[in-house]
Amino acid sequence: MTQQDVARHSAYIRFEGLNAPVFLDGCTELLEPLARIIPHWPYSVTDTPGDTEPASTITRIGERLYTIASLSTCGEVREFDSVNVLCDMIVEMSCELLRSGERLMCLHGAAIEMAGRLVIIPNVRRAGKSTLTACLAHRGFPIFSDDFFSVGLDADGRFRGVAMGISPRLRLPVPEGFSSGFHDWVATNDGPANRQYKYLTLSDQPGYGTECPLGAIIFLDRKKTGPTRLEPMDVHKAVAALLHQNFARSVHSGTILHMTDALLSAVRPHRLTYSSAEDAAAFLESHFSSWPAEPPVARNQHLIAFREVDEELIAAPRPAFQRDTVYVRKDGFSEVTMNGGHYLTDAFGLGVHRLNDGSLAIWRLMEEPMDLDDMCDVLAHAFPDVPRAQIEEDSRRMLTRFVEHRLIEPADPLA
Repeated sequence: MTQQDVARHSAYIRFEGLNAPVFLDGCTELLEPLARIIPHWPYSVTDTPGDTEPASTITRIGERLYTIASLSTCGEVREFDSVNVLCDMIVEMSCELLRSGERLMCLHGAAIEMAGRLVIIPNVRRAGKSTLTACLAHRGFPIFSDDFFSVGLDADGRFRGVAMGISPRLRLPVPEGFSSGFHDWVATNDGPANRQYKYLTLSDQPGYGTECPLGAIIFLDRKKTGPTRLEPMDVHKAVAALLHQNFARSVHSGTILHMTDALLSAVRPHRLTYSSAEDAAAFLESHFSSWPAEPPVARNQHLIAFREVDEELIAAPRPAFQRDTVYVRKDGFSEVTMNGGHYLTDAFGLGVHRLNDGSLAIWRLMEEPMDLDDMCDVLAHAFPDVPRAQIEEDSRRMLTRFVEHRLIEPADPLA
């Protein structure tokens, strides 16, 4: 293929709401499957590059083989077939969604509208999220997302999820034990597919930007056998899972922590234990056939403010703990208590840390300037039965952690 042929078969795709385009480098044949995979997210196609570097560049290198290089992977080049290269492109679109605007939270998971509220299923590897989502789609429920979606607060302080307009993706092959009706429904769907995945093209699905109040957060626990049951989930496990699944790297961890606190105050987490995805879909349909009249208002929403991470600090070397240095808390931290658990974020927004009783005690002491020896003196007086050597080792380890995560800093000797 000559350079003129490549140019003739190249295009920039600009999705609504995203600053950076996707560049199809000599492979505009991908526009046809892309239109079926992303039928409800408006976009335009042009041959004009514009001023923004593409979020992803896809290049054909063979009859059925493509490479993709994306901003979030620092240009790493990967090879895929047509379906998987578009899968990878969609992952990068989720990152670009965050880079393009003040999205307070973006979750990795499914969102299904049931009786006017969203049932959120955070992604847990091999828990069956995509299959259960497909079963709910088979039962006629609108799918806001099966992979990623943004969450925000409306003017009344209630959480709402936003539809992406992307077709749900089912992992193949469909396992044995599913009904013939479900097998036939998947087999006759005309969505793009390979041996690993099939995108399910659905009619009457919500378009990009459609909003719906959040109703429930359901973590999946798939078993080989046993009945379907829904139980309240430990809040701390839910916090850990949501912080892990929220991939808003550019968003300050203080924003994410306060959003998580507010989210779990309004939408309590539950665990769905199941062995059959079709039975679980029927169970959820029955259980969430109605909701309270009004979605609950999130607590502490006044603490939520959009902040971005200082990207240069992400790659910067961590500061080192110095034994004889006097340290004190670094200004700008965020501290949140959820269900008795204590969480911290540093001023730069690089991470979230849960404190146990021991680390919380040391954190409280760091309100005033103190070196390691002074801290050990205080703790040895408070805990006379604990050997001094153990107190010193535990304190040194925790202070090292606080220093490396920029939660404390050398005190100003003149302060």
